[in-house]
Amino acid sequence: MTKKPTNAIAESQLGLWIEKLPGIHLVKNLRIGSKLTLGFGLLVLLIFVSADVSYLGSERATQEINRVTDVRAPTALDASRAQADLLLMLADVRGYLALGDQTYRESYAQSSRAFEADLNRLYGQLQNLDETNIRRLIRLKVAYQRWTALPEVLFALRDDQLDREPAYRILATDGIRYAGEVLIAVNTLIDLQGQREPTAENLALLADMAKFQGNFAAMLSALRGYTTTRNRIYRGEFEINLVDNQNAWERLQSKRSALTANQQALLDTIAQNRAEFLNLPEKIFTALEGERWREDLYLFRTQAVPLADEMKQLLEEMTNDQQNQLTADLETGRQDLTRTNRIILGAGIFALLFGVAMAFITREVIAGPIVRLTNVAERIRAGDLGAQAQVESRDEVGVLATTFNNMTTQLRMTLQQVRKEKKRADDLLEVVIPIGVDLTTEKDFNRLLEKMLVEAKNFCHADAGTLYLIEGEQLKFVIVRNDTRNVAMGGTTDNPITYPPLPLIAQPLDGTTEVGYPSVAVQVALTGITSNIPQHGQTSTVVGDYKIESLLTIPLKNSAGQVLGVLQLINAEEPGTEKRIPFDENLQQMMESFSSLAVAALEAYIREQALRRQIQELRIEIDQAKKERQVAEITESDYFQGLRQKARELRVRG
Repeated sequence: MTKKPTNAIAESQLGLWIEKLPGIHLVKNLRIGSKLTLGFGLLVLLIFVSADVSYLGSERATQEINRVTDVRAPTALDASRAQADLLLMLADVRGYLALGDQTYRESYAQSSRAFEADLNRLYGQLQNLDETNIRRLIRLKVAYQRWTALPEVLFALRDDQLDREPAYRILATDGIRYAGEVLIAVNTLIDLQGQREPTAENLALLADMAKFQGNFAAMLSALRGYTTTRNRIYRGEFEINLVDNQNAWERLQSKRSALTANQQALLDTIAQNRAEFLNLPEKIFTALEGERWREDLYLFRTQAVPLADEMKQLLEEMTNDQQNQLTADLETGRQDLTRTNRIILGAGIFALLFGVAMAFITREVIAGPIVRLTNVAERIRAGDLGAQAQVESRDEVGVLATTFNNMTTQLRMTLQQVRKEKKRADDLLEVVIPIGVDLTTEKDFNRLLEKMLVEAKNFCHADAGTLYLIEGEQLKFVIVRNDTRNVAMGGTTDNPITYPPLPLIAQPLDGTTEVGYPSVAVQVALTGITSNIPQHGQTSTVVGDYKIESLLTIPLKNSAGQVLGVLQLINAEEPGTEKRIPFDENLQQMMESFSSLAVAALEAYIREQALRRQIQELRIEIDQAKKERQVAEITESDYFQGLRQKARELRVRG
C-alpha cells in the first residue's frame, strides 16, 4: 500500500483544521474577488493598527509603516488582484471553449476590464517600484497586449464547429456529399431491382444490394460516432463494417453482368463516390488523433496558456517581492518599536502570524478547490465521464464545478443516444430486412398477408394490428389481430372477418375548405402519408371496451407510388412492463422500410398469380383451336363430301 507523503498528510490536517474555523463556510461561499479583498483587507487593517501603535513609539517606525501602507501593501494587493482576475479570465476562456455558454464570454469581458484596471493601478505605483519590478511590469504589459488578440480568435473558433474541428469539417462536407450520393444511388438500384421479375437470381441480387446498403450506412454511422465522440470503439466498428461492406461490394461487382444497363450505370456512380468516400476516413482519423483535433483547444494550449503562465509568474514574482519588502519594512519597524514598547512587539508578531494563517486559509479556500476541479477535468479529458466535481462553495469555482457536472451528464446522455441509434440501425439490418426477404419466398397469399401483419406487430411490440387492401373504391379488412381481446380473423385462421369494408371517400368539413376522413386508415390510403398518433388520457379513443392509446398507420405503396393497402398497428407496449407507450419515430421509419419490402413481395405474388391465370387461359384457347381444326379436317375429306352428295340425291328422289 502506497504511503502518503508527509506534506500531503500535513496539508490534509491543515484543511480539516481550517474547516472547523468559525464562519469559514460563509467565507467559502463568497466570490473569489471578495475573498481576496476580505483577506487582504484584514491584513491591511492589522498593518494600519500596527502603524498607529508604532507611531507612538518612534517617528522612524512610523515612516516605515507609512511606506508599507502607501507602497508595499497596495502594490501587493493590486498584484494579487491582478492574479485573481487573470485566473478568472483564463477560467472564463476555458469554460467557454468547453461549454460554449455565452455567460463565460460576458464574465471574461468583466474580468479583462478588472485586470486592466489592476494594471493601471500598478502603473500608478511605477515611481515607487524598484528597477526589477518595473521591468516585470513592462514585460507584463507586453504579454497582455499579445494575449488580448487571442480570446476573440478562440471564441470565434469555438462558435464555428467546421473551423475548430478539421475532422468534422471533412465529414460534414465531402463525407456527407459522397456518402449521400452512394446511398441515393443504392436506393435507386434497389428500387429498379424490385421492379424486375422475382427470380432466385434477382432476389439474391436484391439481398446483396440491401446488405451493401446496410453495411455502408452502419459504416457511415460509426465514422460519425468516432468523429463526434473520439471514442475508439466507433473506429473499431467502422473498420469491421468496412470489411463487410467491401465483401458486399465485391459480390455486387461479380454479378454486374446480371444487372440492367441502368443498374450498371448506377453501379459505376456508386463505385466512383464510394472510392472518393473511402479516401476520407484516414484523413479524418489523422485529424482526430493529432494534437490539433480541435483548433481552439490547440491554440489555447499552445499560445493562451503559456502567455497566461508568463503573466501569472510575473505577478507572482511581483507579489512575493512586495510581500518580502513589506515583511522587511515591518521587521524594521518592529525592531524600533521593540526598544520602546513591548506591546508593539506583540502586535507585530500577531500581525505576522495572522498574515501567515490568512495565506494558508486563502490557499485552501481558493487554490484547493481549483486544484481538485482541475484533477476532475483531467479525468474527464481522459475519458472518465463518470467523474463528478465536488461543489464545495457557491463562488465561481463552485459554479464551474456544477457546469462540469452538467457537461459530463450531457456527454453520458449523448453517448447513450448514439448507442441507441446504432442498435436501431442494427435492428433494421439484422431483423427487418431478413423478414422482408423471407416474405418474398412465401407462396400462400393468406399466409403472406398474415406474416406481413404479425411480423410488423411483433417487431413494434404492438398489442393489435389490422391489414387492409384496396378493392375498387373500398378499403377491405383482410387480417385482424388483437391480443388483449383475443381476436384473430382472416389469414390462416379460417375465421371470417365481420367488419364491413371502409368507403374510400373524403368530404369537406362544414364551413371550411379542409377535408375530413371517416377514419385514419382511409386518410392514409387516400393521402399515402404515414400517420403516427400518440394519444394520452382524455384524448384516447375508445372502440367498444378497447382503449386506443397509440396508433401507427402506414400506407403500402409500390415503387410507382400507388397505394395498395394500409398496415395499422395499435397500442405500442414497453417490453417487459407492457406499459402503453407511443410508437417511436425510428420504429416508424423501420416499418416504412419494412412496408416497402412487404409490398415488393405482395406485388411479386400478384404478378405470379396473374401469370398463372394467363397461362391457364392460353391453354384453353389452344385446346379449342385444336378441336376446331380436327372437325374441319373431317368435314373437308372426299369421303365426307361423297356422303353429303348421296344424301342430297336421296332427298331429291323422295
